Parts: sequence; structure tokens; C-alpha cells
Amino acid sequence: MEEGRTDMESTTHVDTPRGIFTAQGVWFHATEAALEAYAGPVLEREPLPKLLADAQVWLRSAQTLALWALPLLLWLLPPLPAALAALTLYLGWKVLAPGFVTRAGVAALRRLDTVILQGLYFVFALSVLAGMGQTTAVWVGLAGFILLRWGLVAKASRPLVERLWPRLYPLPVPDQVLRALIVRVALKYGLSLPQIDRLEAKMQEKRQRKGKTE
Repeated sequence: MEEGRTDMESTTHVDTPRGIFTAQGVWFHATEAALEAYAGPVLEREPLPKLLADAQVWLRSAQTLALWALPLLLWLLPPLPAALAALTLYLGWKVLAPGFVTRAGVAALRRLDTVILQGLYFVFALSVLAGMGQTTAVWVGLAGFILLRWGLVAKASRPLVERLWPRLYPLPVPDQVLRALIVRVALKYGLSLPQIDRLEAKMQEKRQRKGKTE
């Protein structure tokens, strides 16, 4: 269940010379030392594990939104158009989400990303559809839940999404999201981060060097 873990597990990470790796397999290219040097005032307000957890919540937001939208779409549309609409929502938001990070959005998504809440929601929604005699819709909903929760949609769409991301964002997407959260915390508390651009420039340089060697 690659995309379905939250809360305490999301905060587990390992700092290495190549960056920070989390329990979910997310790679942030900045090291803890670099973040301390460039965003120390922010980390004094909000600890790094929380920022990493928030970033991962946002990175899962396409899955979360598609899961909550699918039952509604199955109520409103025939099964195939509903599934295609949910997939379009997933892909579209997966590509665009790194550019629209908000703290309020993270807070809402954290609640919607709860496994138990999603499970209860699907049990209720699919029970209603079954009571309406919509057998095909029930099977589509069940299949969609499994494919999204187990990260199979993410794996299948990764080649397409990862080809589009570099054209839209200057940093690797996990770093893009983390940077956005750091900036928003700084704005909230009126903190100055004069060296954040230097950190970004260094990560871009590393990214370019990696691209030339591949």
C-alpha cells in the first residue's frame, strides 16, 4: 500500500548524504543539515518530521481526492464514465498539485486520508449503490478503491507524470512541496529566509548534473 500510510509512519525518516528518505519511500534531496542552515527559523517553529509528514500528505492528495470523488461520480454517472472521470481527476491533480500547496489543504487532506474513514465511506456508498441494484457500479467502486489504496494507479501513471513534472517545476516534486510548506510557515510567522534561494539553486544544480549522467 505504497500511497496509503499516514500519521506516525509518515514522520519516520533517515538522513543521508544524498538527502532524506522517509518510511514511505519518498526522497527529499535536501539533507537535514542543509535545511537547518537555510530554514532554521522555520524548523524552530515547526519540527522537520511534521513538515515531512505534511509534504507527504500533499503528495498523496491526488489519491485522496480520487478516492472521495469516485463514489460520488458512480452515483451521478454510468460506471465507465465515472471511472474515467476519477482517473482524469487523479492524473490532472497529480501533475498540478505541487504548484498549489496550502497549509489549510494539508489539514483537510490529512483527515480525508484516514484509512478507516475512507473504508467506512466506501462501505456506505457501495451499500447504497447495491441497494439501488447498481451491481456494475459496486464492482467498479471496489476495484477503484483497491487500485488507488494499493498504489497501483500511481505505479501505472508514474512514467507519464514524471515526464511532465520537470517541465512544470524547477525542483524534484517532493522538494518542491517541502519548499512551499517551508515558505508558507515562514509567511505565517513573519520569518525571513534569505538563503532559501541558494538551497533551491544547489538542488537544481544537482538535478542537472544527474540528468547529464543518465
